[in-house]
Amino acid sequence: MSDLTKFRFAVGTFDSWLPLQEALRDARDRGLHFDNLNCLALESLFSDKTIVAPSRKPLVIEPLPFPNNARPIACTSGPLAKCLLQRLRLGAHSLKDALGHWLIPRHATHFEDAVEASKIVPWIQVADAHDERRACQWLLARSSSAVNVHDFALVGD
Repeated sequence: MSDLTKFRFAVGTFDSWLPLQEALRDARDRGLHFDNLNCLALESLFSDKTIVAPSRKPLVIEPLPFPNNARPIACTSGPLAKCLLQRLRLGAHSLKDALGHWLIPRHATHFEDAVEASKIVPWIQVADAHDERRACQWLLARSSSAVNVHDFALVGD
């Protein structure tokens, strides 16, 4: 029997890096630490950028070469990247296809459309109800689109 790792994410959308950076700075100033933050965006949006977690640790950019996406997509290293890379290895043809493994089609389409529209989609891993509430309140005050909470499961490799 395979090991199953479960992840819960609070998810929002930002129109560009500047509002996301300002929001993260504000979060740090308020004592909120989102050390399990993954950013999903077009690979081109990561060029010439050093993405740093709130813990000040630089994050690795993981290319997600889905064959059916018109422009290359990438994600900062972490649990979301692991989940999406596993779906890619298992034959997902697009970001929508990969996300559709866990999400209803409307939500998978929403995230693929946001990324293809050059938005940055932060996925904050939450450990418990308290983390979820804090992450959602923070996102609701700053996200340019709806805020969602989604559960993913990753089968051990």
